Amino acid sequence: MKQKISAVYTWLSDLSARFRGSEDVPDPESEFLLDFRETEDYRSGEFLNSLEQLTEADVPLAAAIAKKPKTLSDIFRTVLFYTSAVAFVVSCVMLVQNLTAREKGEEIYDQLASEFLMDGMDFTFSGTAEGEASRLSRDSEITTMTNMTDNIARIESGEPVIVPEDKNEDSEELQKIRAQLQALAVKNPDTYGWIVVDDTRINYPIVQGDDNDYYLDHAFTGDYLPIGSVFADYRCNTSINRNYNTVFYAHNITSGAMFHDVTKFFEDEYFNNTQIVIYTFDGKFVYEPFAIYESRHDNNYFKTGFTSFEDFKDFTEKIKGDATKVKDIEFTDKDRIITLSTCTNGASTQRYALHARLVSYIVD
Repeated sequence: MKQKISAVYTWLSDLSARFRGSEDVPDPESEFLLDFRETEDYRSGEFLNSLEQLTEADVPLAAAIAKKPKTLSDIFRTVLFYTSAVAFVVSCVMLVQNLTAREKGEEIYDQLASEFLMDGMDFTFSGTAEGEASRLSRDSEITTMTNMTDNIARIESGEPVIVPEDKNEDSEELQKIRAQLQALAVKNPDTYGWIVVDDTRINYPIVQGDDNDYYLDHAFTGDYLPIGSVFADYRCNTSINRNYNTVFYAHNITSGAMFHDVTKFFEDEYFNNTQIVIYTFDGKFVYEPFAIYESRHDNNYFKTGFTSFEDFKDFTEKIKGDATKVKDIEFTDKDRIITLSTCTNGASTQRYALHARLVSYIVD
């Protein structure tokens, strides 16, 4: 123990002497050990004053700690901290953008819906026909009806659209539909029609672009909008009744917008009692759901091209085989169907597919 104390004292004395500019180093045996019980020597004011002059560099242990290199775990923790911080900031920004996009989308489509419905159009439909689609009205004698080009020109010039008077209520409704769709076509030439599903939030204009990508993140107005639009497959004919299968796409927005309410058709009440109404420049078309299921994105449930009726019939049989809920319908060559496709918000490969058969329509 005495040897350790002597060594410490020697180091401190040497250090103190250097600060005083003296080379004299006290003998530990004579000045420390022999007078170990005396406190005045190692508590002298001179000794304390010399310690006050110490710097960090004069203490080897402190210098060693200051220069200690970072370990791999230290680097990992630092990287993890900054990565987490960046991820948190990015998540907050994306959340704000998502909420903003939803609000913007609701504003755009609510405004369009209010304009489309401003003439008090009735979207309800009473009665459907069994078997092949029933043509409710054919007024080929209307000679005063203006075509779409003429009406678009009138709208652009500020003139009112001419809707001919007719005793047939179906024809009156049809003319209102066409006038409203023509007004939408002035805003966006890609206008295909309008879709309405009772007791859901599905009430949107339909567009058709040059591909199936643009309207995934663009609104009807052409604005960039992450919730996109309801759009028809670009391969479908613009005349809906010329397609065996007309396919419509839209996102599944958790707030309930776009095609989110397609999922309601997994319930018996919706599946058995809800119809889908499509308005186009050709007329009003009413569809009855007959199959719904979850499918992979590459299962070709959205097939649009058929070589023959037999090809189409095979397709409908496959649909019924894949369906979670299905109605046993025997299709004829006069039948036409639509498909509503949306994501599941689960795996990126999965989709919900709702198929409906044309049961009634109004055209002229």
